[in-house]
Amino acid sequence: MDEKVYNAIVKAIATQKHIDGASIERESTLEQLGISSLDAITIVYEIEEQFDVEVPNDALENLKTVQDIVDGIGALVAAKA
Repeated sequence: MDEKVYNAIVKAIATQKHIDGASIERESTLEQLGISSLDAITIVYEIEEQFDVEVPNDALENLKTVQDIVDGIGALVAAKA
């Protein structure tokens, strides 16, 4: 499941920021990728829709890297299963 979540997040970031998905790594920070807080909300909303989960608003503040998003979404998906 982790890989499926990761791939969906990479695709969402690449689409939102018009960058090559191959340049996005788990350790990439949102700042390095040029992702503003508004971009992050848009990306997370897209992922929420795809996996039918809801990320608490206060959790958005703690997302610093791509892996943080993967971990957060992965935990929500696992809790729902």
